[in-house]
Amino acid sequence: MKKENLSDVLIEDFLKKVDKVRKGETGKVVWNTIGDLDPETDEISLETLRKTRQPKSENLKKLVVIKLNGGLGTSMGLSKAKSLIKIKENKSFLEIIASQIQYYRKKFNVEIPLILMDSYNTQSDCARELGSIGFSQTIPTSFLQNKVPRLRQSDLSPIETEDKKDEWCPPGHGDIYLSLKETGILKSLLEKGYEYAFISNGDNLGATIEPYILDYLLEEQLDFAMEMTPKTLADKKGGAIYRKMIDGKFMGLELLETAQVPDEHEHEFSGMGKFRTFSTNNLWINLKALESRLSKGLMELSLIVNPKSVAGIDVLQLETAMGSAIGNFQKTKGIIIPRDRFAPVKKCEDTLIRMSDAYTLNEDFSLTMSEVRKSKNLSENLISLEDKYYKKVKEFTELFPEIPSLVESTSFTVKGQVLFDKKIKIIGDVTIDNPTGGLKKISELGKDILENETVVL
Repeated sequence: MKKENLSDVLIEDFLKKVDKVRKGETGKVVWNTIGDLDPETDEISLETLRKTRQPKSENLKKLVVIKLNGGLGTSMGLSKAKSLIKIKENKSFLEIIASQIQYYRKKFNVEIPLILMDSYNTQSDCARELGSIGFSQTIPTSFLQNKVPRLRQSDLSPIETEDKKDEWCPPGHGDIYLSLKETGILKSLLEKGYEYAFISNGDNLGATIEPYILDYLLEEQLDFAMEMTPKTLADKKGGAIYRKMIDGKFMGLELLETAQVPDEHEHEFSGMGKFRTFSTNNLWINLKALESRLSKGLMELSLIVNPKSVAGIDVLQLETAMGSAIGNFQKTKGIIIPRDRFAPVKKCEDTLIRMSDAYTLNEDFSLTMSEVRKSKNLSENLISLEDKYYKKVKEFTELFPEIPSLVESTSFTVKGQVLFDKKIKIIGDVTIDNPTGGLKKISELGKDILENETVVL
């Protein structure tokens, strides 16, 4: 790590994590410490804020927007930044994000900075993309997150591979706080008068600037707020906030991620009962409070031990999640938001639904569920595409030259290799099955509309 010029602080923190794993820590939580949220004190809804507040446009001068942009989308077969995928109206994630910022700049005549937390794999390509669309600002548009060694599961030693890049991994997005400090970005933002950062995933195009939340944070001078949204059947793996309880005493709010859940409690975590809402990873953080907390040392962030296979080697990646920083602050709040502010893309099923007419790119360049779908009280669509044929973006794109209409779909399943060579409309619950093992064209059905049916090609 010293050879890679990584900081002493990062190295010390990483070695502490390794020592924890060596001593048997798995990152799993003690289940009896998990208490239910108190809606009266721990939460407030965006709906309430919109009814009771009148935001001031000058508040936007105190806001910076930060997007997590280090991911390559390897699970979708990509070797470049996921944010460069064309997702809607022939625009990439990054182009739409930049357009969101430019919309608010123009509307309120204020330069709201956009800063990307990049990895070594994404920084240069994304800088070129921003340059090509004419996006500019006085503050740097990017800073680099750190990297840490991948470790052998057998003995926790760093792996050695032919491709040296495979030896390293990001330390999770919890690294954002240390990276902001070490790159000087945090100090620079405070010197320029910025007070709050809105941080979200680069693949969530519903996560746009929300003046009502900013107004509330400034008035209450909260340290940290996390946007949460009600669970649906599509949200089994979303992290959740809970009250940490030790011997009946409330210790503060904490974040529980999927990887931290003991196997015997997975059904409780993924169910719709104990955890009514889940974290969208849209966070608002007071920059002065962050600087103050970091001046006392690194934040306590929950350890996530992530097993993977890399270059044929069973490895562990030691990570942290940025949302777990909530436990490091006193003045915190969960903000209940509508589904519109959560539209992530983690796999090709998500890509299909966002590309379709079930989602609309609005005037402010937010990507939200279409009004037609909302008017029919339809929730998140359940999409299932057979991994063998649709898991990778390249194959997905080749098999979907025409995107079906999904605005009235409730579930859509495709089994086998099917080429969508013509526009069709899906209504209700539809399954398309090609059991032949070869390629079949959707045009062979001779139908334009499929409604609540299973068809075999």
